[in-house]
Amino acid sequence: MSDRIYIISDGTGQSAMSIMRAALLQFDKPDAKFTVYSMVDREEQLVSILNHAKMDYSFIAYTMVSKGFRDIVRRFCAENGLKSIDLLGPPLDSLESYMGKPQLEKPGLLRKVDEKYFKRIEAMEFTLTHDDGKLMRGMNEADLIILGLSRTSKTPTSFFLAQQGFKVVNIPLVPEIPIPEEVFKVEQHKVVLLVMDPEVLQKVRSARLRHYKTTSNYNNLPKIFAEVEFCYELIRKNRKWSMIDTTNKSIEETAREIIHTVYGRDMEL
Repeated sequence: MSDRIYIISDGTGQSAMSIMRAALLQFDKPDAKFTVYSMVDREEQLVSILNHAKMDYSFIAYTMVSKGFRDIVRRFCAENGLKSIDLLGPPLDSLESYMGKPQLEKPGLLRKVDEKYFKRIEAMEFTLTHDDGKLMRGMNEADLIILGLSRTSKTPTSFFLAQQGFKVVNIPLVPEIPIPEEVFKVEQHKVVLLVMDPEVLQKVRSARLRHYKTTSNYNNLPKIFAEVEFCYELIRKNRKWSMIDTTNKSIEETAREIIHTVYGRDMEL
């Protein structure tokens, strides 16, 4: 008869599954059958599961942050001759002793961390595909639409925001090229326009041009003044948009100002 292992957890049970599968590889017949009980958050639910384990005479592996629930499992197994292992309790107790502070005993915290991680990954993938006006499709999914003149830190700011979990579309502003119609179809308060002091922007562009042999008027000061005026005209016509001056600001400062402007000061990076 195959061995049966009960996994009991107040989370998903995946940590316990991974540990038990790794342990079973060390035996000749790692063919145990798993029964997984996840999101266990009521005492009567836990006791019912333990009674089923008793009938199956199962091995019990459990990951529970509640000391009370861990005690219930420990006592039940001792009284009924069941083999068990507490996979989470000993590390928590050791850390409690080392840190000199009590455990939170809040289930689901790891899920929240994982959800935040995957949200960031999704935001970074979205931002990469929508960088520099490469893709307009799906713009309504964006948390922010950043418009900006060349060299006003659109891309690095967008990727910094993506690392914080914000989906960003960034689009270069060129006076001679119409702004994509999709920009005007999204929630307009999400649109942010980046500008910079013309003379500072000229220096930034001149430094860029030093790497290329060209006669471009890219860093022509009168042209840059005209571009900046174009931005102010856009803001006058689109009252729900926000304008952020990136002059001499770090990417972090610009990103923080964007979030505070669009979502309020309660939203922190």
